[in-house]
Amino acid sequence: MSLRIMVAVHNGSPGNGTMELASNWAGRLKGSVVGVGVIDESVWAPAPVAASASAGLGGVAAAEDNAQRARAEEYVTHSLTKLEEHCRDQGVEYRQVLETGVPHEEILAEAQRHDVILLGKQTTPDPGVGPPARSILENVLTNSPRPVVAVPDRLEGERRGILVAYDGSLQAARALQALVASGLGALGKLAVLSVDTRSEETAAEHAARAIEYLAAHGLEADSRAEVTDEPVERVVVDQAGSRGVEMIVMGAHGRSRLAEFFLGSVTTHLIDESPLPLFLFH
Repeated sequence: MSLRIMVAVHNGSPGNGTMELASNWAGRLKGSVVGVGVIDESVWAPAPVAASASAGLGGVAAAEDNAQRARAEEYVTHSLTKLEEHCRDQGVEYRQVLETGVPHEEILAEAQRHDVILLGKQTTPDPGVGPPARSILENVLTNSPRPVVAVPDRLEGERRGILVAYDGSLQAARALQALVASGLGALGKLAVLSVDTRSEETAAEHAARAIEYLAAHGLEADSRAEVTDEPVERVVVDQAGSRGVEMIVMGAHGRSRLAEFFLGSVTTHLIDESPLPLFLFH
């Protein structure tokens, strides 16, 4: 199997961390990288002009729209060039696709051609005009046919291995299957962490299912079951840090949309707080 990694590039993304990770993984797993650049049409699409507006004002607006589009295109093509340089340095096969449209829609359409999507997980507003990277990430996560790796702007040194946060839910089971199918499970040693607020037996049972599934696909992993009242995301981040892993795997959006709105979700908190790449699948 040849891993095909898609790096989504739009206004405000990706950071160097995303580029480094894509070229590194492709080099280690003998895969390839495709940079999918999307020139966000919302940045430059002309606004409606009232019938009474003067021709002069209309000309100024058109010039501004063209200038915004040029800036958006320059940013995206510059980012694709940097990604190509990262891949060349690693001796990794690279090609690119340039599209114009709504970023998350174009990303989702292209995702069907690849095994995994890498997206920057910026939480600060993007420069310029257009939807923030965070809203694009959330839209892609909700509807993606492939797993998404949300990548911080900077990576933390030399790390190896994968921590799978497994709670026995449908989302967790899907994420584990997607990890195996993607081929990324071969990156390094696997560890399964199961956290429960009441029963260590329940946590251990969940972890055992994940271990058995991985073993059936030739992947060895150790496990840890924890009972704690601490927030799950804090336990996961602490365990990932102490183990020195390079990625955390988990199911995305385990709660209902209403609950997420009022309470937040483990997914949302980890996107905000984890210094490591997050492998997510809904």
